[in-house]
Amino acid sequence: MGLPAKYLPRATPLDPAEDPPGSVDPLGTLGPAERIAEVLFPGFTARMWRPRLLTFVAIAALVAERAKGKLSNPEDGSLAARLSFERLFVSAVVRQQVRDPENWHRATRRLPGSLLARRALLSGDTLLGRTNFLKGQAVNGPYGVVARLARHLGVIDEDDVLGRNGEELLLAWSADKELPGLLDEDNSGSAGKQWLDRFTQATVAHLVEQQWRSPGWSGWQELAEPLRPDNVGKRERTILHSLLGGDPIRGRCIELLCEPNAIAVYRGASDGGRGEQDRKVLLEALLPALLVNERETDRVIDLTIRLADAYEEVASHFETAFNCLLWGLTRRGGQAKPFEIEADKQLLPVFRSLCRQLPGASRRLRDLIEKVPAAPQIADRNPLEPLDVIASQATTGGESLTRLIEIIMARHRDVQTSKGKGMWIEPGERWTLMPGFGLASDVPPQSEVRYLHTFRVPNAYSFLADLGQSGVEVPDGEA
Repeated sequence: MGLPAKYLPRATPLDPAEDPPGSVDPLGTLGPAERIAEVLFPGFTARMWRPRLLTFVAIAALVAERAKGKLSNPEDGSLAARLSFERLFVSAVVRQQVRDPENWHRATRRLPGSLLARRALLSGDTLLGRTNFLKGQAVNGPYGVVARLARHLGVIDEDDVLGRNGEELLLAWSADKELPGLLDEDNSGSAGKQWLDRFTQATVAHLVEQQWRSPGWSGWQELAEPLRPDNVGKRERTILHSLLGGDPIRGRCIELLCEPNAIAVYRGASDGGRGEQDRKVLLEALLPALLVNERETDRVIDLTIRLADAYEEVASHFETAFNCLLWGLTRRGGQAKPFEIEADKQLLPVFRSLCRQLPGASRRLRDLIEKVPAAPQIADRNPLEPLDVIASQATTGGESLTRLIEIIMARHRDVQTSKGKGMWIEPGERWTLMPGFGLASDVPPQSEVRYLHTFRVPNAYSFLADLGQSGVEVPDGEA
């Protein structure tokens, strides 16, 4: 029973083709999870960590618009100018961190491109360009990782032009940083206009003349200081809170995340990884706090959380079955006949456990799917066919060990075909494990339920940390 190609993951704003993480999805379970997460935190993605980057997006859009008039081909130059300004910005922040690590160490946490900028700086202060900065910078740079949320909030429009909410955000930011007149086009004497003109000119010089400013250029600090990711101003913070709360469901979820119990649950799950943090916060903190008998919004959130939990149960069972196949082939040198995998004495208890659990998990998912059409906030973002398909496959897979393996292999085949990629396991009389896809461990995978996908809880908490919420902090690492 294969997965129809029209229901498989496609390149959408939720899962851009340029984004490497989205490509590792051998059973095609990512897409539905992303759409469920979109109900709870619309506009967010798993790579968004720092709200100050929304302000950076607004500045970058403004710089790109002003730079267009100074380029020979303005239509092609807007994106190029934005990417050039972005490289200047990341390098500026990294320079301050290298110069003063104690005071700037938090500024570069989860700042895309910071590791590459640091490498270029310490390797003779090499000019940052397309060849030595982020691959797919338009998607993976500081602008790209939050662009979707910025558009959702009206900070920029679909053409990357500064929106009305972006102007409001910049007015608040410029007031905090004492840069009045930032949006003026004819008042060259204002501090804000002078600041913007300076970095527009530096962007054009970098883009057109491949000019890289000297280490002693004062602009490095003057660019980094007011835009440092860890120092959101008071007025700016108010605007960002207001924009994030503009969607009633996202606003309610953020409100619930700020409750002391939710923060305690989140901190207590920190050792379990993102999936465990999502699971515990959603089920143990948000779900019990919802007022389902009083608020329509809470009823939608309640159904969405339960749908997410049921979906993750089925998806985790499917992944366990697939990993069992990888493990069985790996311990046989990469080749085996299908019946040898089925008869493996170590895998047999795992497969039997999956067959026992899948029917119940399928029924639970189906019961929730039937309730979705009555909640347009969920239905509008979640095509039900992919959920129906995986629920049906779970039912069939629970019939027998042989049927389960058939379902998993068919689903994997259809997913890889849809992506134009080869299967990890080449079928035939003898199955062959493709190089690089082995699963080496002493014990086989276990049939435990875990969240394979994130539902944006850690990302929302990271935003809240930068916006002044006590008890949480921005996770380490570069996005």
